[in-house]
Amino acid sequence: MLIQFWILIVFAITVIFTSVAFASPFDSFENELKEYIDSESGQYYEGEDSQIKELFSPDEENADETTKSVGTYSRVSSNYKLPSHIQIARVISTTVIKPTTTVVGGYKVKSKDTLSTIARRYKMKVEQIKKLNGLKGDLIRIGQVLRINSTKTTTSTMAGGTIYKMKVFALPVLTGKTTSRFGYRRDPFNPSVRNYHSGLDLSAPVGTPVIASAEGVVEFKGRNGGYGNTVIIRHKGGYKTIYAHCSTTVVEVGDFVKMGKVIGSVGRTGTATGAHLHFEVIYKGKLIDPEKALRKIEIVTTKPGTTLANKS
Repeated sequence: MLIQFWILIVFAITVIFTSVAFASPFDSFENELKEYIDSESGQYYEGEDSQIKELFSPDEENADETTKSVGTYSRVSSNYKLPSHIQIARVISTTVIKPTTTVVGGYKVKSKDTLSTIARRYKMKVEQIKKLNGLKGDLIRIGQVLRINSTKTTTSTMAGGTIYKMKVFALPVLTGKTTSRFGYRRDPFNPSVRNYHSGLDLSAPVGTPVIASAEGVVEFKGRNGGYGNTVIIRHKGGYKTIYAHCSTTVVEVGDFVKMGKVIGSVGRTGTATGAHLHFEVIYKGKLIDPEKALRKIEIVTTKPGTTLANKS
């Protein structure tokens, strides 16, 4: 019995020695540090910590907007980053017209003309021309105006000016890549089916600016079924343009917009396989090929000394 008692004592001492000798010195340090921080932070840092938490807590008023972010693109920040207008050069070419003078009821003498050649041209006699113009001899000068009949000779001067050839519509996504054209195509959701594509698809990253293709008045802005976020603009001459699948829109119904005005940004709202703008052009109630509309030109003439009011 005594031997068993001593064996138990030796075993207990061995266990205690082993735990002390091989214990990690960092364990006790971490425990002491934790106890110190817990006691000190409650006393000194509680107020400051709550202020920091409040500073970095989400804004409740903008909580809904924050959840509208898609990937790295935020609907809130996108509107802020969009430019308000992109300058578009409408003028394709210019032609300067010089003033010209036209003689009515007479003939303006040109180089190498003689009274004989002029008389033959008009089936007259030289003496008739001399008598009508009070000429005593056969000498005439270049630029001289001769009467060739009994009608009084008058001159008409056409003022010069400048003729401008201008584009009517601009590409609504300047950096967009054409991925689908107007007309029949394979259905992107069911390749075995062919359907009619009513517009022009311009692929671009989400957030790329979308501009008004021509000046006009915003007729519609909002969600439009499979078209997603959509803007419709009414233009002069019976035209309308439609901008679909936008991520954001930054105009309102009734706004007057000029060519180049940023109206929204590229997205993939509605029924879309990827980020792009679906662009449609309507003329007098009928869909037309947007690419033909983009090639349409307008001729504008200005008088000398005046400038074109709307070059862009």
